[in-house]
Amino acid sequence: MNPTTHSLEPVQTRNERANDPRVDRQVEVARVVLVDENQLRASALAAALKATDADLVVVSGPDGWALRDELFPADLVLLALGGRQLSALATGAEAVQRNPYAEVIFYCDDPDAPEVSAAAVLGITRIVPAQSMAPWLTRAGALLARGAYLRRMAAATIAASPEPPTLATAALDAARLPLPTAEMRFRESYIRCLLTQSGSRQEAARRAGVPYRTMCEMIRKLGISTK
Repeated sequence: MNPTTHSLEPVQTRNERANDPRVDRQVEVARVVLVDENQLRASALAAALKATDADLVVVSGPDGWALRDELFPADLVLLALGGRQLSALATGAEAVQRNPYAEVIFYCDDPDAPEVSAAAVLGITRIVPAQSMAPWLTRAGALLARGAYLRRMAAATIAASPEPPTLATAALDAARLPLPTAEMRFRESYIRCLLTQSGSRQEAARRAGVPYRTMCEMIRKLGISTK
């Protein structure tokens, strides 16, 4: 079966975005994938999400693999355990592989289903009773989707940032300094830092572990102003 798309954006807005070459359709809004063989229940869950946030895009269908190329990476993935046509666990693994920041929520109406037992063996404990999904989604669905979307966008932004220039050249120049000069520069930087953090020469001397007069003499020789 072909997946049913539930758009939670105004049609005009979505069309305008789709025709805009500057828009990356994979990242423009938070996206939800809902996989449930019970299409009536899937529609009810999509409606619950629609009631909370007009900027989400929800795609639902009975076959999770058919949804891979349509919407993944998804931000919120809602998977019904115990289906006959697909493995919700496999779909969840695929979603996390494509987007490690995704929120994956499993739910079921049969706690004795074999896939529920398999989920428990894998350490999956967050399984929501199917009858509780709709009221829970009206409170939490949009928040989870938006949070996962923001994490995905933050990671993409950081990854796209160019690497800063390094101090490699300065470090090479420093390595060519005579030892007495390098020691003098380090001592000056160290004492300046101590004075800034301490607020007085007495405190700086105590933190440096030297007598007060020794600290004053070093400050004088290095020409450090403490005014």
